[in-house]
Amino acid sequence: MLMHNPPHPGRLVRRMLIEGAALSVSDAAKALGIGRVTLSKLINEKSGISPEMAVRLSIALNTSSEMWINMQSMYDLWQAEKKRSKLRLRIKKIKNYKAAA
Repeated sequence: MLMHNPPHPGRLVRRMLIEGAALSVSDAAKALGIGRVTLSKLINEKSGISPEMAVRLSIALNTSSEMWINMQSMYDLWQAEKKRSKLRLRIKKIKNYKAAA
């Protein structure tokens, strides 16, 4: 079951690194081994968490990479589901579909 309107995972990254650890964006980016702009885009919810970023966050924050990927997937799926009714108008159901053996 989908969580109702899950938060963007960048919000949690911002809370943990910038607010919780009291790091600047530059210092947090350096700790993760990424560029400041890359982290800024993530914490400002302009980009998502890639598998590599999930691993970086899991190492730095002692979390699981699966947690970050799951958060991103739930967020992405929620955003896509909001478009379901518009998509339904453009997509035709495939009849007589049989799965390959």
